Amino acid sequence: MPVEQGEVQTVQLIDGPALAVSRIEAPLRPFLLVHSESADSTVWGQVAGRLVEAGHEIAAVDLRGHGRSETPATGYDTDTSADDLSTLLDQLGYTGARSPIVAGHGWGANVALSLAARRDGITGLCLIDGGWTRPAWRYPTFEEFWASTNPDSPQDDGDPLLARRRSIAHSVFLGEPRAWYPLIGVPVVLCPVVPPDGVSDPDGGGTATRTGIAEALGGLPRARVSWYYGVGARMLTADPGRIADDLLTLAADAEPSIS
Repeated sequence: MPVEQGEVQTVQLIDGPALAVSRIEAPLRPFLLVHSESADSTVWGQVAGRLVEAGHEIAAVDLRGHGRSETPATGYDTDTSADDLSTLLDQLGYTGARSPIVAGHGWGANVALSLAARRDGITGLCLIDGGWTRPAWRYPTFEEFWASTNPDSPQDDGDPLLARRRSIAHSVFLGEPRAWYPLIGVPVVLCPVVPPDGVSDPDGGGTATRTGIAEALGGLPRARVSWYYGVGARMLTADPGRIADDLLTLAADAEPSIS
């Protein structure tokens, strides 16, 4: 079932922007699905369908300035977007027995990590191809990091979209995920992407990912790793069945045991 077949709600956040949420109700614990920078909730379509078939409710959100959500003038950084989601959970009723498992992809994983570290009531956390990244470990300056990820983009051409993207990238560059890890006591699954065995790693991205995963495992009290090889930014559509399986395993691990 594609995300588009769910009910699309526009949720006006208290003291925040209006966010578009594709929601499919179901009896089992909800998943909040968070997309990457420059994407929107539709990237979760194939994964979400599998979660709903397994009986779980899903809410796939368009972050501020993305998809069908409102585009305020400011607030394009990891922690502000996480604060948006914290308010959204309250307004959706995702609290108490309906507290969600949060899954984030790319920059959305950074947002999900910030949310889980600073808010009680998250049942589980999945970080897909992001969340543990520390660009300052590899790049001495933000401009070098920006140029590496956006080689064809000018530093400043007055384009509001480019300014929002730079603001998000700057928050990632300054972020320190290691500070959040000890604050997250719920089960976490890390889904990193590295080059397949025998494939060269000329830009060092695979090495940086392995370093970040080692740091995450050392800091997160309850984490495991599910390695992915060579699918990169396309992984939500390249391997949706396996991602859904990882999420469903996390959901089973996160449920309180009944004695």
